[in-house]
Amino acid sequence: MGDQTAKTTVRSLSIVDTIQRLDGATLDELTTELAMARSTVHVHLRTLIDHGYLTKESEMYHVGLRFLNHGEYARSRKRAYVLAEETVSNLSEQIDEEVEFVVENNGRGILVHESFHPDSQFDSKDSHTSKSITAAGIYYYLHSVATGKAMLAEYPRDRVEEIVDQWGLQEQTEKTITDQDSLYESLDAIKEQGVAFADEEYVNGLREVGRIVKNPDESILGAIAVIGPTYRFQNDRFNNEIPNILDDYVTSLEGEIEEAYREEHF
Repeated sequence: MGDQTAKTTVRSLSIVDTIQRLDGATLDELTTELAMARSTVHVHLRTLIDHGYLTKESEMYHVGLRFLNHGEYARSRKRAYVLAEETVSNLSEQIDEEVEFVVENNGRGILVHESFHPDSQFDSKDSHTSKSITAAGIYYYLHSVATGKAMLAEYPRDRVEEIVDQWGLQEQTEKTITDQDSLYESLDAIKEQGVAFADEEYVNGLREVGRIVKNPDESILGAIAVIGPTYRFQNDRFNNEIPNILDDYVTSLEGEIEEAYREEHF
């Protein structure tokens, strides 16, 4: 029974993922896309609608707003995530660039908080990845962004291999690392430097500087990156100024997280 329940859950989740990927889908489209019996898909759809996870508009099924409730809860349940949001906002205000806080989730990076400074004259990565007002919740392949590379550099090599086996090394631009040996060389350099750089590896025209954020027990909470156009991210500003400012903010954030941890546990 346990295995059957798990299979049922997987089918429901695959239906939700497919509806989101297709930006809405009909019963016939889902039946074809998922190679499931029409009656089976219909039962899953009806159950998901009844519980608020899907909505139906005419003949089209769409993701329901109940997921928003779960997502906001997940984003706020950890005091560290709330503190990270404040850091992202403050850093963006000082540096006048886009700043992101990303957490690893099932081998990919998920954007938890983003602050795009209104005075910046360059489009956010959001314009390349999402039509929504906020890009929170979008996924990145870890090897293609500075936050992801910063986290991968801290992982044991066997964990990195698991992630590469699971998701591959997808090419986002001509500069994305798609060779496993090259990735490992890059991660070794990041580990030694303590900071990760991404040079137009996710979006053409954008450079990134990333650093991991650690929990008090030295485990990885996530990573923060400063992101901007290549014409502003050059020479000393890209290689030293931004990394140093980012380091100061992350060090301060880790101190705040440790203080919050002590308050909660003593």
